[in-house]
Parts: sequence; structure tokens; C-alpha cells
Amino acid sequence: MVGFTKSAVTVLALLGATYAAPAPEVDYASILIPGPGLPSVKELGLTNADLTKPLPTGVELNNGIEERSANPGKELFKRYDPFCGIADRGGCNANDAAACFNYLRNLNERRCEVSGVIRMCVVGRCQWYGRSFGKGFASSFCRDVAWGGKWVLDNCNRGGRISGSNAAGGNGNLVVDIFEE
Repeated sequence: MVGFTKSAVTVLALLGATYAAPAPEVDYASILIPGPGLPSVKELGLTNADLTKPLPTGVELNNGIEERSANPGKELFKRYDPFCGIADRGGCNANDAAACFNYLRNLNERRCEVSGVIRMCVVGRCQWYGRSFGKGFASSFCRDVAWGGKWVLDNCNRGGRISGSNAAGGNGNLVVDIFEE
């Protein structure tokens, strides 16, 4: 009888695992908070499927690189060095960070403007901030802000947790910081 009971319990446990409900899908369309002056997910007509698309792969923009005025077109220099981890800040959930990437990327050529520091996207405890670097004001297309953050998503993922900083695509004056708050 003991052998039968153990076998029955094992079979029931396996069936329970097989028919367990899947983990609930996060409704990013409902929980994503855009930064000040940026349109809502609803205003853009974005769906949860839009916000959870896999991140693109391939060649990205030359983040933070600009021409030297003394030798236009011939010499480039980098004004911001990206890095992983932000002092005193934890890493945010990689899926939450990806939802912000997809949101900002969908803003395309809308201007993301920064004077000092501005929150650009929040999902749960994951924060995307923009800050001006070296000047009081910086502006980039929001899609370029997303691409700057993509470097962080690609290079600063530690066990599904994201934290780091990079310049917006093509603009070393606008820095993107991603961390958990």
C-alpha cells in the first residue's frame, strides 16, 4: 500500500505541475508611466504586444560620438563612457526595462528634452532617466534615447537585473540612466 501511495502522489504531483496555470502576463500597457510631457501608451495606440516585443539585434548607432569642430568629418571623439551599475541603486527587472525601451523607441522622432534630470519612463520599480551631460539642456529623438538605453540592456544584464548608464544614440550630451528605485 505504501508503494501505491507514493506512486499515486508522484503521478498527481506531475499532473498538477503539467496543468498548473501559467504565470500571469504583465500588462505593461496599464502600468507603464511616461515621463513628463510624453504621451501615454493609450495615446500612442500601443498594446502589451508592442511593449513586450523582443529587443532588436544588430548594429546600433555610434552612441556618444560627435565630430571635432577643428577637423570636421575626419576625426571623432567620444564624450561619454557608458558603464554598468549605478552607485547605491539596484538593478531593475530586465522585462520592465525592455518595455521602456519599446515605449521610447515607438516615440520615434518625438523630442526627448532634458534640463538637469528628468524621468522618461517607469515600469514598476524600473526607472529610465535622462540627464544633460556637460550642458544645462540636451535634446534627442526619443528613439535615440531608447537606443542609448539598449546598450545598457545588452551589456549590463546580471541575472535578469539591469542597471547602467549610456549616452543617447548620437548625442553625448543626453545621458540615459536605467536603475531600480
